[in-house]
Amino acid sequence: MDLKRFEGLRDKLRKDPVFFAEAVLGFHPFPYQAKLLRCNSKRVVACWARQTGKTTAIAVKVIHFAFTNANKTTLIVSRGLRQSMIMFNIIERFILTHPFLARSVLKSTRTMIELKNGSKIIALPCGPDGATLRGYTADLVVMDEAAFMPEDVIASVIFPMLATTNGTAIMLSTPWGRNHIFYRSFKNPDYWSQHVRAEDCPLISKEFLEEQRRTIGDLRFKMEYEAEFVEEENSFFSQDLIRECVEDYDLINESQLWVEGKIAGDYYLGADFGKKVDYSVIALLKREEEGKLRLVFLKQFALGTPYSEVIAYIKRLDEKFDILKGFVDQSAIGESLVEEIKEFAPQIDGLTFTARVKQDLMVLLHARMEQKRLILPMERSLLTQINEQQYRFGRAKPTEIAEEKGYMTFYHPPGSHDDQLWALA
Repeated sequence: MDLKRFEGLRDKLRKDPVFFAEAVLGFHPFPYQAKLLRCNSKRVVACWARQTGKTTAIAVKVIHFAFTNANKTTLIVSRGLRQSMIMFNIIERFILTHPFLARSVLKSTRTMIELKNGSKIIALPCGPDGATLRGYTADLVVMDEAAFMPEDVIASVIFPMLATTNGTAIMLSTPWGRNHIFYRSFKNPDYWSQHVRAEDCPLISKEFLEEQRRTIGDLRFKMEYEAEFVEEENSFFSQDLIRECVEDYDLINESQLWVEGKIAGDYYLGADFGKKVDYSVIALLKREEEGKLRLVFLKQFALGTPYSEVIAYIKRLDEKFDILKGFVDQSAIGESLVEEIKEFAPQIDGLTFTARVKQDLMVLLHARMEQKRLILPMERSLLTQINEQQYRFGRAKPTEIAEEKGYMTFYHPPGSHDDQLWALA
């Protein structure tokens, strides 16, 4: 696109990001995206449901800001670099594939684009303490999945970056936890906030949403597709507790299991077995310094997968990793199949899921999380399963055996699953 054709429209291109998006980028925003693009507030909070286009809308806003304002620095910040790069890659694709915009790029690296007008767009992780951000001054900071970023980093590192520039802070996320700056900012009348549900997106059908509500359960549906801050009163693991254990990293790719040679480290394995209603899941945790455990591999099998296939998979993991200890759900597969596993991996034992055993596992997992000795990836299905686990004291049903009376009973909402949680535990 030749900019000379738009010389008489330069002022409109500069002032109206929606016109810029349509005329220059060929991006036609939905009404709620256009509202966000045209927002001029210095403090913006976007609480949007999944798959409603928040990342693309903000990417367009960043591009418009960088190209229409000289010598400005924009930072794309998330808990980890992986999440920051999702938005950065969209920005990069818009710019570098455009015949005019690409000619305005002075320098481009994996995490930075510098324009000839002196403006820069940089993708960064904030990490647990914001150390990677210190030293930067910014004119615009976009915090992606802000609900998972440490509050201290947002308040004590990011906002001070904007002090001398009178810069703009944009927080966007799906909901997670009320005891956090993202929620408080969303409710702050001094902030411009926007709430977008999945039903607002023309690309998402009512039939799909009805299917998802049945599939994932009401609680998760409200968070994921209605962008509501919800949490069951009896959740054993609070969203705030879970957030403190989260880092943004990639799990080991399944393809690596078939590459020759072992993967270094000391590991622990957990397996929960299911077949027709519940899933079979294998979790692998790596031992790190100071007794911390990091979840590095998570495999959920399709419903109906024979136990023999799951056991064969455990055997492959035992060949690929130095598994110091492991436990599998003996309640589901029986003693004979546990013995089959022990033939190739004697360090793996069966565990019968009585009420007492379940209580001990959950309490131990909770304690490890409180002590910050468990590290979890930003895998939303896993985090939601952990948060959805509820408890009560005493028997769950009158038909349960008397020996289970007096222990906590754990359960999950109808339509949801907890197989990944029990494999982790």
